[in-house]
Parts: sequence; C-alpha cells; structure tokens
Amino acid sequence: MKFLFQRRKKETESNKTLNPNSLLKIVEKGYCYFQSKWAEWMTKQTAKLSIRNQVAVFGFLIVCANAYSVYLIARSFSDTDFNSNRITVTPIVKPVKTFQTDEATANKSSAISKKEWNKIIRFRGYIDSLGRSSTGKKVLDSIKNQDSGLLERLARIENYYQSNFKNDYHGK
Repeated sequence: MKFLFQRRKKETESNKTLNPNSLLKIVEKGYCYFQSKWAEWMTKQTAKLSIRNQVAVFGFLIVCANAYSVYLIARSFSDTDFNSNRITVTPIVKPVKTFQTDEATANKSSAISKKEWNKIIRFRGYIDSLGRSSTGKKVLDSIKNQDSGLLERLARIENYYQSNFKNDYHGK
C-alpha cells in the first residue's frame, strides 16, 4: 500500500523537453533583454544633449511620424496600388425566391402566349399517350428516372395557368 501514495521524484530541468510555453518564455525574456539594452543605449545618447536639443529631436520625430501617417492615409485614397488592401462595401441583396408556392399569384404580364400554351397541352397529351403501350411505358419510365419531378411541375404549370388565366386559354 505504501507505494500507491509515494511521491514521485521531481525531474531536473535538463530532462524536460521544451514545450511551447517554455519557448514563449524564452522569447519573451530575450525581447525584454533587447528592449532594456536599447533603452540604455538611447539614454546614453540623449544624455549628451541639452534639454532644448532633446525637445527638438522629440518634436522632429513626432513630425516625421505624423507626416508618414498622413502620407499613408492620402495614398490609400488616391493610389491604385492599394486596391488589393482596400475594404470595399457591397450592398446586401435579398435573394430572390427560387420557387413559388401554389398560393403565389403572378401578374397578367407574365402570361404565356396561346402558342406556348398549346405546346404545353400537346406535351401533356404525348406524356399521357406514352402510358398506353408497353414501349411507351419504357420511355415514360426513363423520362421519370431522368427527371422525377417533371410530371409534378407540368401539373403545377397547368393548374396555375388554368386558375389564373381561365378566360384566355380555355376558349381554344
């Protein structure tokens, strides 16, 4: 029982492999070291200057930074080199319905001509005649296999035009 609750010996740092967190800490320490050395060097360089010269150098750096910022802003509005980096605004477009329900009513301006209506009627007659013979049934079955919703769509079209345009097409 004693070995179940026994503490493990701590591994030494040299045995551990580097994990991402330890690598991040090493990089962070290196960055802080570089930053402190840069600050020390800048302090030494500016210690030689008078306060008036320090203010002048600081003012010059501010003017340069602002001028560069204004240059980038102006260039982004006028130059064509930044076209790939520009943010464009595209208007939101409401999608058109891909299908209409049976309750939807259309304008009379979308009516088909009498010639097109006759083509639909003849096609419907052809489809109905296919079911009367054995070879026709094979053709009808292949049509149904190729486009399973064809007969339903044809019936919807007929019902739609018969209900909305009765007076126009029933009096052939």
